Amino acid sequence: MDYIISPIVTEKTTLMMEKENKITFLVNRKATKEAIKNEVEARFNVKVAKVNMMIAKNGKKAIVTLAKDFSAEEVGGRMGIF
Repeated sequence: MDYIISPIVTEKTTLMMEKENKITFLVNRKATKEAIKNEVEARFNVKVAKVNMMIAKNGKKAIVTLAKDFSAEEVGGRMGIF
């Protein structure tokens, strides 16, 4: 099942991508941390270090921290953010 709906692109999330190696996604409400981790690793061919999740007004957000060997900016480029 595809849990990732779309990347969230704001000034804050872009700074997080550049400085902290984190990518923020809008995800399905039924998504779990493990499911998001597996989907990000499979879809973007990266290693995920950590997943934080929160419920927001517009849905559920997942903040994915990539392992140091991988670049969130590169993944963002592949998604068309940059």
